[in-house]
Amino acid sequence: MASRRPSNGRSPLVNQQRQITAFFAKTTSSTPSPSSLTPKSRPKLKSSSPKPSPSTVSTPYPSTLTTSPLGCSDSTKTLYQQEVLNRRIRVYWPLDNCWYEGSVKSFDKTLGKHLVHYDDAEEEMLDLSQERIELIETPVAKKFRRLRRPRVVEDDEEEKPDVIWNDDDDSEDEEWGNSAGKGAQKDEGCTGDMDFEAKEEDRGLRIGLPGLNKKAESGKRKCSAEHKVQSTLVKKIKRGGNNKSTKTEAPTIINRDCLKESNNEQVLSGNAVERFSMRETEKFPFLGKNRRDANRRRAGDVNYDSKTLYLPPSFLKDLTGGQRQWWELKSKHMDKVLFFKMGKFYELFEMDAHIGAKELDLQYMKGDQPHCGFPEKNFSMHAEKLAQKGYRVLVVEQTETPEQLELRRRESGSKDKVVKREICAVITKGTLTEGEMLAASPDASYLIAVTENYQTSVNQVDGRTYGVCLVDVATNKVILGQFTDDSDCSSLCSLLLEFRPVEIIKPSKLLSPETERLLIRHTRNPLVNELVPLSEFWDAEKTMHEVKVMYQRLHTTSSQYCQDESAIYHMNSTDKDSQSVNIPSVLSELANAGEKGIHALSAFGGTLFYLKQAFLDESLLKYAEFQLLPYSGFGEIAQKRYMVLDAVALENLEIFENSKNSGSKGTLYAQMNHCVTAFGKRLLRTWLARPLYHVEAIKERQDAVAALKGINLPAVLEFRKEISKLPDMERLLSRTFASSEGNGRNANKVVLYEDAAMKQLQQFISALKGCELMVCACTSLGLALENADSKLLHDLLTPGKGLPDVKFTLKQLKDAFDWAEANCSGRIIPREGVDEEYDAACESLRRVELNLVKHLKEQRKLFGDASINYVTIGKDAYLLEVPESLCDRVPPEYEVQSSKKGYFRYRNPVIKKLLVDLSEAEAERELTLKSILRRLIGRFCEHHSKWRELVSTIAELDALVSLSIASDYYEGPTCRPHLRELSSHNDVPCLVAKSLGHPIIVSDSLDKGAFVSNDVTLGSAEHSSFILLTGPNMGGKSTLLRQVCLAVILAQVGAYVPAESFDLSPVDKVFVRMGAKDHIMAGQSTFLTELLETSSMLSSATRNSLVALDELGRGTSTSDGQALAAAVLEHFVHKVQCRGLFSTHYHRLAIDYLQNPKVSLCHMACQVGKGVGGLEEVTFLYKLTLGTCPKSYGGNVARLAGVPDIVLQKADRKSQEFERVYDKRSRSKGISSKNWDEKVIKVIWSLVHLADYDECRGSEVVDLLIDLQRRAKMLLG
Repeated sequence: MASRRPSNGRSPLVNQQRQITAFFAKTTSSTPSPSSLTPKSRPKLKSSSPKPSPSTVSTPYPSTLTTSPLGCSDSTKTLYQQEVLNRRIRVYWPLDNCWYEGSVKSFDKTLGKHLVHYDDAEEEMLDLSQERIELIETPVAKKFRRLRRPRVVEDDEEEKPDVIWNDDDDSEDEEWGNSAGKGAQKDEGCTGDMDFEAKEEDRGLRIGLPGLNKKAESGKRKCSAEHKVQSTLVKKIKRGGNNKSTKTEAPTIINRDCLKESNNEQVLSGNAVERFSMRETEKFPFLGKNRRDANRRRAGDVNYDSKTLYLPPSFLKDLTGGQRQWWELKSKHMDKVLFFKMGKFYELFEMDAHIGAKELDLQYMKGDQPHCGFPEKNFSMHAEKLAQKGYRVLVVEQTETPEQLELRRRESGSKDKVVKREICAVITKGTLTEGEMLAASPDASYLIAVTENYQTSVNQVDGRTYGVCLVDVATNKVILGQFTDDSDCSSLCSLLLEFRPVEIIKPSKLLSPETERLLIRHTRNPLVNELVPLSEFWDAEKTMHEVKVMYQRLHTTSSQYCQDESAIYHMNSTDKDSQSVNIPSVLSELANAGEKGIHALSAFGGTLFYLKQAFLDESLLKYAEFQLLPYSGFGEIAQKRYMVLDAVALENLEIFENSKNSGSKGTLYAQMNHCVTAFGKRLLRTWLARPLYHVEAIKERQDAVAALKGINLPAVLEFRKEISKLPDMERLLSRTFASSEGNGRNANKVVLYEDAAMKQLQQFISALKGCELMVCACTSLGLALENADSKLLHDLLTPGKGLPDVKFTLKQLKDAFDWAEANCSGRIIPREGVDEEYDAACESLRRVELNLVKHLKEQRKLFGDASINYVTIGKDAYLLEVPESLCDRVPPEYEVQSSKKGYFRYRNPVIKKLLVDLSEAEAERELTLKSILRRLIGRFCEHHSKWRELVSTIAELDALVSLSIASDYYEGPTCRPHLRELSSHNDVPCLVAKSLGHPIIVSDSLDKGAFVSNDVTLGSAEHSSFILLTGPNMGGKSTLLRQVCLAVILAQVGAYVPAESFDLSPVDKVFVRMGAKDHIMAGQSTFLTELLETSSMLSSATRNSLVALDELGRGTSTSDGQALAAAVLEHFVHKVQCRGLFSTHYHRLAIDYLQNPKVSLCHMACQVGKGVGGLEEVTFLYKLTLGTCPKSYGGNVARLAGVPDIVLQKADRKSQEFERVYDKRSRSKGISSKNWDEKVIKVIWSLVHLADYDECRGSEVVDLLIDLQRRAKMLLG
């Protein structure tokens, strides 16, 4: 007889969604007819190999039914033989209380049974005369691919046919659970709007198609079917106010052209939102003008909390249990979109449904209540969509099955009629963790917590101190730091530009307005979260207390936690409370730093509280990779290990984002990025943001890049090919570690209808294979580079040094089970000796099987016939088959089970007892198999620091290979830079480049030799440290400034540069002032922006810095700009004495420095001739040449831009007139050199001190600048 075995899923039985509502109506029939039911999902048959899940799609043709009822007498039985072959058939399964469809494929005359091939591809031998069946008379029409995306269409008044979407693009069949939404009904109070638990199961037609070319929402919902939960309690289908039986019509195959018309029956019209708004105003007055928060405060109250909602008791009183669940959760999370789990589907109700319809293209369900949803398998896709658009998604999961609910009701006497549901995740831009959500981009998605201590004093000793915590949840990377910043917040700006956080956590109303503006200005549409100071955004003391409590709990629940952590964790012996708790060394260092660490700890506290709400805190703490910011103000890391690139330099040099569309095309990162792994790309980005400063470190990296070229290139390319097969191992390991914790959606109590264990197993095997591939790739490359002259490469490729020795651990895990077989079958069968529990269960099973064999031998001896054997017929195993000739010797306690010609099959009490033992042994083995995956992942996670170290090694090798390959794409010659370390303070820093090209100009972007290289020399004993650069507009001045700065960055990253030779003394900071732009949102004009950036240079530059100033002073009048340019140049040349390039169109500056040996006067060469109409025509040579350029030739650029000739000629006459007037005024002034120098010095000092006026605000700064301009005008006359 057709029957079913218990499911091996997460819950005891994989139940239909309608079971949630099964406690609200009484049964009308215990054995439904197939004519009133659509077949539901059938469990897998017991077989030696797993098979696909059964199809639940009913036949698309009407049927004439021939029924063979169960339990009929032999005289009334219908005997089926060859006549039913190739016929469509329905078979009733009593344990499932439903019918399944298939075809009769063959007939075994000996057994008298037919082979039934079900629509899900499963097969079963059945005696049709013993089964309840129905023959489907209509012949099967042309074969379609598996029918997919069915939609059940029903109306209050009449039944609509099933709609089956037939499309060549279809994905796999999914089972659509029954609706949680009612059909259109008249509202009767609040309970009529959202009766989750007693709702009609039919969803109606709901295909998410915003356009004809967009794929329909994948999956299908099951039709309603009665399911017996208690003997007297089942679900009754409701139709408006009348109870009617449901009849399933023959479904119709439709195409896209008729989809829209069919959809109109169920999908709401365009004025749905307006209609819903009217309904909300009428039914939910507490959401309107009278809205109050949970503490009953109104919107005007200073402490009003918009994230919560007060629900009137009168409203709550009339709600059903399901409605109450939803509203209680929503009222505490009004700022989030609820994904409310009901059976196999996530439902969105009320205001959340509008967001689902707008942002996810979901269709409203019919009825007056806003309601839409999607199947479980689409969770990741829809959660990511909303998160990336800036929404917060609250995931409410079912944590109890209907069976568990019924058991709880019986045991505790509870009257609950709804299953338990709990918040299991909060998903935002910064907390996306699942692989499907992050596969699109390798870029890290950081969330940042910022706290600020701003102190105003006369001498500005304390200044502005920031504490920051950056977290990449997808890789469990935590970066902490505390630093004192200048008045322009340069370090914070650099931090934001480098990491580009997608989410911000801040203490409410504690940050200064300047910081608030910067957080928005230097990020890209971040999600901002304000936490209440102290209670949510913890201070340092509260943070350390919570950290110790969490680690104590983690250590209690995981005794093996510290086995592999000796290098990362240590005992904090300075604090009595922490002596029994190992905490990360970075946190200990911050705690011991006193005032220098309290703000960083507070920022970490705010982050920890926020992640706790998202159920990510424990997995973060247990497996976090803690780092300190390079410019934190304490510890050895505060030493100058890296060059400083401030925010202005990162923007103006276009290191990561271009100025055109903020994309990566045309940036230095795009040029250098030839990494083949996602984690390698992230590391390379970090290298470019923070070039090295120590000469030895730079040379080590240069040696490694050089060793990867030349004769070693074939081995390097093979290594690169191998690691290109890797997934994003950083993120994959993080997900694997998190899955071992069982938190959030990974918790065992969460009811998931997808095979979560299969997904977890595949993820685990992918991590194992990735680790194995990385080890093999490193081993092969290490052998090839054995003689390479690179200490860094030797360390990275030597096991036990940079390369962790994990071969033995990997071998243990590989010997534990067959990876390939487990990946295919979806279950782990451990090899002998791997797991004691499993071995014991297998041994018990073997003993039972041996006893069965022993009993068989005894039976052969008893009957004196060696031909007696066990046979298996269908699901009946171990039937004792005895020849008919020996039947008279069979003991009376033997029971006949079946027979065939010449043989009878028996069961005796011994066999029955052994079969019970066999069943128990098999069940015990299955139980241990379910937990073996968790135990193996636990073993893997014990070595998490080694796996992370392995990934870091591959990332570094990938980035080094990328640097070595990038130089092959340069235009012109390339060289390894020569770094000169200054031996004494008297040594002059230098930069000497011969035939310097542009790093971003690649060989295939221009004709060969089209780019003009230049020799550049800054510093050294024989040359000036500063170049004053003049030349025509469009002559290449800005390009030269950029290529020098980029070459310096590349040299200190450790890469080759596009030049014949390149000598450099390490640069500690690069400052760039280039272009004209304002910051309207910050209230800064073009000229103020220009001066603020210049002020930062003046106050921060050192003797080892590199300064690039492009046309300073262009934001104001000629006289003002020229005076300021002269003052700034004077300061850098005589006071700072750093290396720099200063381009200008103020030709008077060149005259002032004609005799100054500290400044080289250069210009970009050009040829000038007469063009049409006597106008000057300039040919650009782009060559850096000694001397000054007499003019800027702006008229030539106007001609190139297409300005009319008449305008050009008039402009030329005006230019000549201005030049004559200027020369005359200059001669008449007769300014003495000494008087000029004194006035210049005063202007310079005023400008320098402008950088120190941090206490000034708004109009005061403007007044200072106006006075400075006035004095400059007087100076120039």
